[in-house]
Amino acid sequence: MSMNIARGLAVVVPTLMLAACGFQLRGEANLPPALQRVHVQIADQFSPLKRDLEGALTRAGAQVADKSGDGIAELTLTNVSLAPIVRSVSAAAFVNEFSMIYHVELAIADGAGASLLPLQVIEHSREFTFDQSQAIGTNVEQDEIKKEMERDMVQTVMRKVEAAGHK
Repeated sequence: MSMNIARGLAVVVPTLMLAACGFQLRGEANLPPALQRVHVQIADQFSPLKRDLEGALTRAGAQVADKSGDGIAELTLTNVSLAPIVRSVSAAAFVNEFSMIYHVELAIADGAGASLLPLQVIEHSREFTFDQSQAIGTNVEQDEIKKEMERDMVQTVMRKVEAAGHK
């Protein structure tokens, strides 16, 4: 019987501690009224970032507009780039390490054109090694890193959108 109590306490105590400190799972963003109708302005209209960001906005309850206009908030994403940068090279002139750098500049304006968030730089980076003996898998690894970074960037932008609207 005491073993069952110990197991129960092992589950209940950490749960209560997390609840007491205010921990909550991250859900969809809580958008303010000023950002309920929004247009995403980005140079590449077919980029995964635009598509995924518009999906996240829709899930958060926003109506995504095809173009800007009166009463429509504007998320402007400029200088968007995702590129590998060589970090180290072997003595035989082979690349050993890369960093993937995802750079976005974000500004947010409400439907009246007032700035909710002035232009801000957001950068994410991931480091990975390149193994010459596993060269075939490297492209797959890079693609997976890009997808993960894309998801992370969408979440970061959504947190900025939520915070900007609640100022």
